[in-house]
Amino acid sequence: MARRRRKKSESTGPSSDKRESPESSSHAAESSHAAESSHAAESSSHASPPETAPQATGQAVAKTIVREMPSLSRIMSVVMLVLGTVAVGALFFRVMAGFFVPLFLAALLVVIFRPFYGWIDRRLGGRPRVAALGTTGVVLTIVLLPILLVLLVAATQFTAMVSRLNLQIVSSAVERGRERLSLTLPHAERFRTLEAIVVELDDTDDRQRALDRIRRAGQLVSFLQANVDGPPAAEAEAEAVRQRLEEFAEALRERRGDSDSKTDLNSEGDNGAADAEGSDDARSEFEPPPLLSSDRFDEYSIRSAAAIRNWRNTLLGGSVWSQLRLLANPAEEDFAKLVRMARETLQPRFVQLTGATGGLVVELTLGIMVMVIATYYFLLDGPGMVQTLMRLSPLDDDYERRLLGEFDRTSRAVVLASVLSALAQGAIATPAYYVLGFQSVVFLFLITTMMALVPFVGAAAVWGPCVVWLAAAEGRIGAALGLAIYGTVIVSSTDNVIKMFVLHGRSQLHPLLALLSVLGGVAVFGPIGILVGPMVVVFLQSLLEILNQELGAN
Repeated sequence: MARRRRKKSESTGPSSDKRESPESSSHAAESSHAAESSHAAESSSHASPPETAPQATGQAVAKTIVREMPSLSRIMSVVMLVLGTVAVGALFFRVMAGFFVPLFLAALLVVIFRPFYGWIDRRLGGRPRVAALGTTGVVLTIVLLPILLVLLVAATQFTAMVSRLNLQIVSSAVERGRERLSLTLPHAERFRTLEAIVVELDDTDDRQRALDRIRRAGQLVSFLQANVDGPPAAEAEAEAVRQRLEEFAEALRERRGDSDSKTDLNSEGDNGAADAEGSDDARSEFEPPPLLSSDRFDEYSIRSAAAIRNWRNTLLGGSVWSQLRLLANPAEEDFAKLVRMARETLQPRFVQLTGATGGLVVELTLGIMVMVIATYYFLLDGPGMVQTLMRLSPLDDDYERRLLGEFDRTSRAVVLASVLSALAQGAIATPAYYVLGFQSVVFLFLITTMMALVPFVGAAAVWGPCVVWLAAAEGRIGAALGLAIYGTVIVSSTDNVIKMFVLHGRSQLHPLLALLSVLGGVAVFGPIGILVGPMVVVFLQSLLEILNQELGAN
């Protein structure tokens, strides 16, 4: 049975296959196509390996960045906003640049008088407006008004002093100084003439002029040796000068062909004109032979010049002393020109009120008004202004607090310590000026105070010349010695004492940096640079330390 059934199925199998051939053929085609597709997919998968996890992560990050990037319109809006801010900031700087000095001084005054403002505020029971107004009034009374009064009186005294400056008074004072210091030089004009001849001895342009210079130099040496007191050794030096000059002249005459004539080196006459006429007649008949060779001429001129200068130094007491005596005895016309230049330079600084100085007074008045108003508002709204600036600034708050602390510390160190020390030195030196009979004591107080602000210079730049004036011009040796001792022991030492009490051992600028910052600040900012210069250096140091800390943290 089973075998018959199997056979029957085998016998019926082909017929069924034939009946299902269209469908089976389509299914076969689809299956073969699917097989080919799967085979191609497998072969492609073997050709390119599947994506790794880092690549998928990078693609996801890139898609996130692209999706989160701002639009082009927003970028353009931010760029325009930045450009507008820069442009308006530049205009704001130009508007406020003229008030830099008043605002800076107001900030310094606030730093100095802030403890006083806090004390008044506490005593009034928390009334900040009244406390700020009272503190501003104190600043105006004890700081600004005395400064203006001192400036006015000093300007008046300086103007009177310059107006009294004339050639006769200055010449008399200089003459007294020369006598006191033993710098008087007899026949100074002849010494200057001899020096001019020595400078021109190496001129090879004209033979006759060279002979005239040699003759004139010999005559001057003989005259000065006979009429100026000097050591015995100067006579031997003078004889050596005559010998050198005679050798020089003899060499020139040999080249000229007139060795029979002699150059008179002893008597001071004026035969140069006759010699010049004879040389002109000779040149009209024939062309004279050339001078010595350049090397030989230079050799003779150098020897002669060295001999003259050695004799002069010996006669006048040495090379240094001879130069001092020559400098202390200038020509009359040069001295008059120097006095005139001094008057023309100094007097316009303190002339009476004219159109130009009137404009300066208006500008100064406006600056004082701005400073007073700014001082009031800085005292009243200073903390709020600082918080606003800190909020708008891109710097970290810790860095901003550090910079503000440096400003506070430097202001107290530079302004309070330096200004108090300078005022003390000026106040201590002024009674000495008055007792010793100096006029314009207010002007001397002002310049003593100003010079005391400059490191390494100090008040000695004022009382030192006063010592020289007392000793040289007035001959008061005892008064000069007393002022020198008083200035050294009392006046200049006050600086160290006051700064020690004010700074309490806090760090200060290096002395070299302090000097350079003051000098550079004055050159850039004017007189206010005495205070601004050191603060700029301290701020730069703080910024560099902050930058170093930031780079180290990163």
